[in-house]
Amino acid sequence: MKKVAVIPARLASTRLAKKLLLEIDGKSIVQHTFEKASKAKLLDEVWIATDSQELVDHCKSFTNNVALTSDQHQSGSDRVAEMAEKNPDWSLLINVQGDEPFVSPADIDKVVEPFLHDPMLEMASLFHYFDKNQEDINNPSNVKVVTDLNNRAMYFSRSPIPYPRMDTAYRYKKHLGIYAYKRETLLRYCSYARTDLEQKESLEQLRALANGINILMVEAQHNSIGIDTQEDYELALSMAKS
Repeated sequence: MKKVAVIPARLASTRLAKKLLLEIDGKSIVQHTFEKASKAKLLDEVWIATDSQELVDHCKSFTNNVALTSDQHQSGSDRVAEMAEKNPDWSLLINVQGDEPFVSPADIDKVVEPFLHDPMLEMASLFHYFDKNQEDINNPSNVKVVTDLNNRAMYFSRSPIPYPRMDTAYRYKKHLGIYAYKRETLLRYCSYARTDLEQKESLEQLRALANGINILMVEAQHNSIGIDTQEDYELALSMAKS
């Protein structure tokens, strides 16, 4: 089984212009992400897939594993799927978000490891428990997930789920946007039309659930942060200093 992480890297970000080229400690965000992913022990290769020649040229300064892909993709998974189509020997693909410079190599290994023991597993992702900060739980940028007794995802939402109607203790789960998919599962998933729930919540993983693809949720050791806004970037700069 050839296990390859693909970092989908779209340059035209809306909330923070060209965020992947912003620097932290002298390296771009996308370079930090690539170098962290490359430290995962269970991966065979790490690639960057982008729609921008400017980003290709930048990435060539630190790796040759960069590919120019279509600028028509609607999601990161679609960009990873293009790489899967071009590389039929890639058995397992791991989608690592390009804007997560603090992604944990150990957590990438944690999402890969279940596939080594369960040949029926099609897709997996990560979660991390929220602390008791209700503001973080209510923040729609933090995606919540609920799971069944076998740690399979039941639903993802930007709203707090479950709704706290009863004042009982509950540990909310934050979804971390790393996905691992069998190659054939990814290609099948990307062939499906976008669903109403996916478009309503703006969460692509709901398309998988709506079409009967089970997603195993694995608890991450670290709570990685994505950089979407200027505030996120300033937080990342602060984190790097400490």
